[in-house]
Amino acid sequence: MQDNWTLKIDPESRDLILDDAGVLETVSGDDTTAQAVRLTLEVYRGEFPFDPTHGTEYERIMGKKWSELEDDEIPEVIRDAVFQEPQVAEVSAVDYELVGRGLEVSVTGRLQSGNTITTEVSTA
Repeated sequence: MQDNWTLKIDPESRDLILDDAGVLETVSGDDTTAQAVRLTLEVYRGEFPFDPTHGTEYERIMGKKWSELEDDEIPEVIRDAVFQEPQVAEVSAVDYELVGRGLEVSVTGRLQSGNTITTEVSTA
């Protein structure tokens, strides 16, 4: 198994995933980084008590009228969160859409390895 691995977390339920034999599934390599980015985008900054600096500063953008936001404020908040993962070298695309009272976000980035990852999250 590669050095860069972690337990696999279901994107919908946020539960650990067990295979048919009841063994915990893992992810490795670039999938580990993609999962870490997704989890960072799913957490409000300060929500995780063991590291209050971890997460996304959604409070900076949520609850405001769209007219009160700077043009690049939402992508900036998303990029700041993505770069908490040290394996990310570049964020090449941030797409978002207001859905109800939340955001649907899609991020594409390049890793230190040169490979590309894409992940999507919904705050709704």
